[in-house]
Amino acid sequence: MFPPTRVQVISRVFLKIFHHILVAFSLRVSRLSRLILWLRFLSWTAWFTLVWTQSVIYAQLLECNMDCILRHVLTIFQTFSHAFIVVITFLEGFRAHREQTDEVVVFEDSDPWMALTALAMLVPIFAVEYLVCSNAPGYPHRVRFYHLRMLPSFLALQMQIISFILEVMKANIRVRQTKQQLKVLARELSSRWPQCKQRPDFLDQQIHRIRDLKRSYNELHNLFDRINGCFGGSLLIIIMVYFALFVCNSYWLFVDVRTSPDKFYAILLNLGFIFNVALQMSAACWHCQQSYNLGRQIGCLISKLVKPQGSKRYNDLVSEFSLQTLHQRFVVTAKDFFSLNLHLLSSMFAAVVTYLVILIQFMFAERSSRPNAG
Repeated sequence: MFPPTRVQVISRVFLKIFHHILVAFSLRVSRLSRLILWLRFLSWTAWFTLVWTQSVIYAQLLECNMDCILRHVLTIFQTFSHAFIVVITFLEGFRAHREQTDEVVVFEDSDPWMALTALAMLVPIFAVEYLVCSNAPGYPHRVRFYHLRMLPSFLALQMQIISFILEVMKANIRVRQTKQQLKVLARELSSRWPQCKQRPDFLDQQIHRIRDLKRSYNELHNLFDRINGCFGGSLLIIIMVYFALFVCNSYWLFVDVRTSPDKFYAILLNLGFIFNVALQMSAACWHCQQSYNLGRQIGCLISKLVKPQGSKRYNDLVSEFSLQTLHQRFVVTAKDFFSLNLHLLSSMFAAVVTYLVILIQFMFAERSSRPNAG
């Protein structure tokens, strides 16, 4: 093999650093010892207990308007989602020690495109958090306290979905390689020169290549099943949290633009949160849609392998391969509740508009009910 280029070395180092960040947020096992697993789990448990206790105390002491209620709801959503992932990772760590199984997600790649994608998503995340920290003294106490409690969990959920996107990208690279091999085989069998390619004995000689492609396709389907098993539960809760974040930040953006257009940092901050959620959801749905489309394209290419002059064994194998692509689709789901594709993205944005209108109506109703309204 050729030695890696400088770009590949940098990409691999960056992806390894990103993997260690996932381990720190208790999103990956990475074959840690039992002592470290327990320490990490107890540390996050203490943090979640502190956040939930303070939320309950503040909810009882302070009189909450709709803005305060939305922040408490997002606090519960994000911390419970992160806590769920922490518990699952903790249990998987003990299962890996007991069964000596390999971890599903291992960042040993050196693909520059994957590293660039992760970097492109991390830059706006840290830019938004920089805005939060740099302008924290100017926020009201409730808003500053909300951002402080949400920072670890919010970062963890975003890191989780970025790692999911990278895993789907890595799977799509293998799918494209299989598709290219199938395209080469179909081109060879479609050629009418030399004439020996049209004889049944030549087609029988290509059976081993079709079997290899069929085996590769089955391995890819198992890979997508492993991705669904690893990320299915976390994807379900992250998409629910992202939906709530999109609606709430859109509502706060509308309120800031309407009531305080001079608060540039508040408007920019809400725009940053909306942009990050939209970017990550769009990237996840787009890459999952690419997986499905590539599987469909492989199924269409198999029809070019059918040859009337071939033997029965050859055509039966091609038919079996075609049926396999029909029943084994490259579909990424959130615990089979819904599939991640562009249709989900459009439906989610349509639902955001509906709930945003409902919140705006509640805002006007709340203000009109005040004694000094108007």
